[in-house]
Amino acid sequence: MKTELSFKTAICNEYENLLFACQKALENWRTRREEIASLGFASKKTSDELLRLQADYARAYSRLESHEEHCELCRFVSKIGGRNYSSISVAALEKKPFD
Repeated sequence: MKTELSFKTAICNEYENLLFACQKALENWRTRREEIASLGFASKKTSDELLRLQADYARAYSRLESHEEHCELCRFVSKIGGRNYSSISVAALEKKPFD
């Protein structure tokens, strides 16, 4: 059973969209990696697929981090919350509440 993730952000809509895209890329990579691991065999094709999924996640995460660095609203919210920029996305992706 797949649970649907929900994020409640006080940050801009673009950040929220990037966060969802990053989470989806991470879940796709994890799910496929687990499927392949359960088979106990990885061909060149499946290895290439895993590398592509990993790269998709890395790009999505990079876009999320870049947005946090360049968006005035996100920086402001982070600053008044007493957080550094990277802790916003890390906490959301790990589904942990902010301290």
